[in-house]
Amino acid sequence: MIKLYVFLTAAPGTDPFRHRGAAALAELHRVAPTAVEYVQTRASARQLSDEPPPFAGVAEFRFDYAAPAVEAAADVAKLANLWANGASVAGVVAGHERTIMRLPSHAHGQGVKGVFPFDRKAGLSVDYFQQYWWRTHGPIAAQTEGALAYFQCHPLRHLYENGGPGFDGVTELHWPDFATAEAAMASRQMREDQSQDAQNFAEAGSVQLFLAEEEVVQP
Repeated sequence: MIKLYVFLTAAPGTDPFRHRGAAALAELHRVAPTAVEYVQTRASARQLSDEPPPFAGVAEFRFDYAAPAVEAAADVAKLANLWANGASVAGVVAGHERTIMRLPSHAHGQGVKGVFPFDRKAGLSVDYFQQYWWRTHGPIAAQTEGALAYFQCHPLRHLYENGGPGFDGVTELHWPDFATAEAAMASRQMREDQSQDAQNFAEAGSVQLFLAEEEVVQP
């Protein structure tokens, strides 16, 4: 499965998306008819700090094949009627979505998820970075306390040949509620095991974490 993220910024307190529900679905079919899934992810009112979230939301598309995802990433303006007036595109990533861990109780559109876009450590090749993140760090992060699911998105190589993706990777961690997410982020496993290993592949200071809630427009 190929996933396309479009990261959006907007004025504080405003909805980054133009439509909800059936209206959003109708617009999706018009601007991205080959998308097999579409989720509107909005930053939660509650975050892990008093700082405003780095993004107001993320438009998330899934495609069966790479070609339509690459085309959409290259001309993201064609999708602009899905987001509200005043919302701006802050980054675009299209890549292979890898399910590292997912419990049977997980369902999209429920609970809260942490979205972690970030850049690879300077000096690492794309090959080395992606393999390390997937094969070495993946099993560590899969043990995140209370998590229902953990996904990684690895950008398509085509994007590196044409200016580069908005980020080198996007992590998603899903929890049943905010309290569980808050406890997990404060846990020793996250602060020590994951943070220490992240120094081996992630550029220091590049992670832009925010907590969010999903609206599943097309499951």
